[in-house]
Amino acid sequence: MNVARVMTVSGALATGLVLASVWSISTGAVSVPWAVIANTLFDLEGPKQDFIVMKSRLPRTVLAVLTGGALALSGAIIQALLRNALASPKVIGINSGAALAVCLAVMAGAGAAWLPLYAFAGGVVAAFIVWLGSLRRRASPARLALIGIAVGFLCDTGVDYILVTAPTYQFSAPLVWMTGSLWSRGWTDVNAVAPLLLPLGALALLISYRLDLIRLGDSPARGLGVNVPLERPLLLLLATALAAVSVAAVGALGFVGLMAPHIARQLVGGDHRGLLPVAMLTGMLLVVLADAAGRALAPPIEVSAGILTALFGAPFFIFILLTNRRGDT
Repeated sequence: MNVARVMTVSGALATGLVLASVWSISTGAVSVPWAVIANTLFDLEGPKQDFIVMKSRLPRTVLAVLTGGALALSGAIIQALLRNALASPKVIGINSGAALAVCLAVMAGAGAAWLPLYAFAGGVVAAFIVWLGSLRRRASPARLALIGIAVGFLCDTGVDYILVTAPTYQFSAPLVWMTGSLWSRGWTDVNAVAPLLLPLGALALLISYRLDLIRLGDSPARGLGVNVPLERPLLLLLATALAAVSVAAVGALGFVGLMAPHIARQLVGGDHRGLLPVAMLTGMLLVVLADAAGRALAPPIEVSAGILTALFGAPFFIFILLTNRRGDT
């Protein structure tokens, strides 16, 4: 791992993230000058916008940072475990499983505080089904991706059925949420997911070197002291938790978990000790930019961040599919 390169790239991404976050806070139906943002954030003399900055845009920007980083880490872990460049939380069905579980929970009258738990359960079930498919006849990476896509389509069909048949008043807000949106998100949402995502993200960064060993294959990894049958399911569970909790907070932000690890790999190489933090920063930057751009395109109308990430993510997926001949990373 080229430590100097990783540090340089991380510094550049962190700087870009700060600038993107300031832009995110400034843009929308009501534009807020950067000077006013500084006055509000640091309690300086001059004009301020406490409600817009502190209660509306700052929490959704913080939430974009948390969920973007978590989805990127989840995607990087899944790609390493499956040795599949096409793998991501969205592609293997975790996002869709979490979304279906949240819709079922809303129908059952569950409170917002419980949604991350239901999303986690739904993501785990979807990942478990895909995992069973991988055990059968040692499915190839390409076949495993197809199993995940099938599971995702099945869950998406369930979501569509619920949305069509449920009373309109019950799912007016979830309809916006399903597109992958940070609309109306506040500090309550940040407080609900931060205690989960922060330790999970830290754990992923701490054990990143284990992914390099597992990527070598089962036999070489065992020779290096890795308990593959135990560690691989635990790492998949970690990736599932990161993705599922994020989906519970902001909806199905597709392709972030696919794009961020690939961009990071192009920047710093495949060593996961450098890849994971760079992928995390890249995912944060992608979601913050998508949320800000969605508010800047046609104010006061907001375009969901999930729509913008899908707009760029779908061609990105096709590009990887066409250029990745071996079907692995």
